[in-house]
Amino acid sequence: MTTKVDALINNYENVLKEPWNRKLSGQEKVWFLVYDPAEQRKVMFRLGDFERVTLKHKRHWLEINLADSFARWMAQHEYREEYFNEPMGIQDQVETGFKEYVVTLIGETISQAPDIENTVIAITNVNALFGFIKLSDVLNEIYHLNKGRILIFFPGEFHNNHFRLMDARDGWSYLARPITA
Repeated sequence: MTTKVDALINNYENVLKEPWNRKLSGQEKVWFLVYDPAEQRKVMFRLGDFERVTLKHKRHWLEINLADSFARWMAQHEYREEYFNEPMGIQDQVETGFKEYVVTLIGETISQAPDIENTVIAITNVNALFGFIKLSDVLNEIYHLNKGRILIFFPGEFHNNHFRLMDARDGWSYLARPITA
């Protein structure tokens, strides 16, 4: 019996096997692997299978895990103790400073990738951004760096050409290619 995660892996492999058009815009080189948020653990447990499929088709794999990105940003923040005492004071910093931190983290990782035009940059645990910053804002800052493919592990939904992270009320239209089960 094929599971939803097996179907995601198969559909990802089918997309991966297609020739990579180098003339696409950075936005068009982004793939969203869309799955039900309830499947997050199952998908992350099978992350190695996505990597194996990628390597099998002679592409490189580079993962950027955002799971603890807020904690890492906060740990290095100069005013972290004050923010713990007065959490409302951090709101403006989150919208600018945290977004800048995530964009820099992704950008620096991409810049270190060998053979970037033949690499899948897998960005996992984007749900860790939920409630802090918008994934769409981050992607708008990094898509120009995309020379290979960026694969967003996306716990949410895709419907009528709109992506909705974590079943949020607002979605956004994006030129990325959805990969669904």
